[in-house]
This record gives sequence, structure tokens and C-alpha cells, in this order.
Amino acid sequence: MTGDVNPFRSLTMPFAYTRRGPLLLTILALSAAEMANTGCGQPARLMSNAAVYYDNAINQLQQSLENSYDAEENLLTCVLLSSFEITNGSRPAWLQHLNGAVAIHNHFASSIGRDSALFAYQYFSSRWILLETTMPPGTYPWEKVMAEDSMTFQLLQNLNSMLEQTVDTVPTVAMQNIDNNIGCSLEYLQLINRISILSAMKFHCQADETATEETYELYSTTAMAFDDALKEMEFITRSQDTYIGQSSRCFKLAARVYLRLICLDANLTHLALIEMQNDLVQALRLVINEDQQRRAFPMWPLFIAACASYEDEHRKVVLDMFRTLERKWPIGNITYVRNVTTQIWQSRDLNGHDNNSRRHDWQRLITTFGWKLALS
Repeated sequence: MTGDVNPFRSLTMPFAYTRRGPLLLTILALSAAEMANTGCGQPARLMSNAAVYYDNAINQLQQSLENSYDAEENLLTCVLLSSFEITNGSRPAWLQHLNGAVAIHNHFASSIGRDSALFAYQYFSSRWILLETTMPPGTYPWEKVMAEDSMTFQLLQNLNSMLEQTVDTVPTVAMQNIDNNIGCSLEYLQLINRISILSAMKFHCQADETATEETYELYSTTAMAFDDALKEMEFITRSQDTYIGQSSRCFKLAARVYLRLICLDANLTHLALIEMQNDLVQALRLVINEDQQRRAFPMWPLFIAACASYEDEHRKVVLDMFRTLERKWPIGNITYVRNVTTQIWQSRDLNGHDNNSRRHDWQRLITTFGWKLALS
């Protein structure tokens, strides 16, 4: 991306040019790590340099946290520090930077430019909401499922508030705009969040002995309403970009598969799910291939395709796409997610062919091993 649509260039670089603070050090850490991952020079020395830059960035960030003058740079630093953790193996520390960014914004909101805040919240909201799709439906107690002090509520509330203040477009259109760094819209992410919430509510309902049959039917009806909303959802691109359009279709199909797995208890061998899985895999092959230029790719849809894969044919295609991405993108996150995927398949193969137990097995396994996936 170029020009104003490239937040790295328009937001972070002015601070890097004019200051020698934590943001510049984080950029140096990211650069050294990418050079190491691409095999440039001496990879071991470059990764050592990246670690030094990273540690110095953390130290400078901590020393400047109380200064409102540094708040905007510190917020952007949290975004890039999180990116460093994600691209170097999806290390759980990216969640610490998420918490730090929210705390900085809550404390110094008046000192932070709207564009920088919007950039940070768009970055973190997508990754947090997609992380929650890897959590079992019983992760939160009933009273916390929709609590106003939850991270999800804070992120979406602040992000919606910022979009309502946009002067260049109406909020509805802003909600439908595709974020080129993610491949989907905020409206889509909020629907994914509602699907996850519905799954959690259904889980607690099933544990409630006083729940009626009408209540169970209501959950199924709501799930199908969400499915209809996904089918009818419109994404808006700011340019005629075929790739973005194809990528957004991957997100739509993946969401429908995810909905069936966690809200409708679909078996992996169910014909309708297999057909939908076929559509998802074919859509992914249009955007993840050797001929495609290096750019943002639909990681979450690829991961959902992996979780829903039952047949060896699907597994092979998914693995081939992971390998293609690994060759084109020198970042550890891809390999990390691929390894998690193969662990899920191995667990299924070792535990027999009980399809009923596979509905949420990938979520349980991820939680058991404490993996904090950044599916971006």
C-alpha cells in the first residue's frame, strides 16, 4: 500500500524520523528480525540484534509511560511490539502489548490523534476477536460472556465511537469498508464476535437444567439468522481490487463453517459441511498461490479450513497453502499456526473416529496447550 492508506508510512514514520524513541527501536527490531528470517547476512547475529533493539524499546517505553507528550508514540509502539511478537512465532506477549495499548489510550485519549487511535484499535480488535474463536465456549462464566469490562467490549465500544466521528464517510459505510490489512470489515468482525457469544450462551444453557426446549430452538434460530446475515453481508472496497474481493469471500465462507461447528454442532463428516468446506478451500486457492504477489492473506479462513478438515484431500491442500505462504512470507507466525494445525489433526487421528467429540476439539486442544494464536 502507498500514500494515505498505508498507516505505517503516514502514522509511524513521522515519529521515527523526528524522535529516537521506542517506536524507532521497534522498527529496527522488526527489520532485523525480517532480514534474519529471509536468510540475509548472518541470521543469528541479526536475531541477536533484533532482541537487543526489542529490549531497548521496552525499556524506553516503560520510562515514558507517564508522559502525555509520548502517549501517541507509545500507543503505536505497542502495535509494532505486538507485531514483532506475532511475526516471530505468535508469542503470547502480544497480548501484554494489547493490554498496554488499551491502558495508554484510556489514560491519555485526549493526547492521542484520532487516526493513530483508530489504527491501533483496528489492529487489536481483529486479532482479539479472532483469538476468541480459538477458545472453548465455556471459557468465560455466564456473567462475563457480555460483560462491559471485558476486553472485547472495550475494543469494540472505542472503535465504534471513533468510526462515528469520521468526517469522510457515514458510520454504516465505515463499518462495511474492508480493512486491507485484514481482509474483512468491522461489521464482519462484530458478527464473528456475536457468533462466539452465541456459542458461549448455548454452552451455559446446556448446563442449565431448567432450560426449556423453546430456549434451545431459539439458539438454532438465531444461528441461522446469523448465517443469513453472512450471506447477505456486503463488503466495500476503496478500489477495484479483485484480490481483496476474493479474500473477503474466504472470510464469509469461513464464518459460515465456524458457525456450523460451534453453534449448530455439525459433524465434520456431514455432507453440507463438507460441501461448504470444499467451497472454502477452492476460494482460498484463488488467493494463496505461487503467482500471487506478497500481500495480506486470509489467515483465519485458512485456519478454519484446517480445523474443519476431515478428509486427507482437504488436509493436503491446506498444508500446501501453508507451505506456499511460508515461502512467500518470512514470518514465524505462519509456521506456528501450521504446527498447531497438524497437532489438531494428529490428536483427532489418535483419538479415533468419534465425530461428535470433534466439534470443539480444536478449541479444547489450543486451550490445553496455552496457544495464543494471532490469526492474521
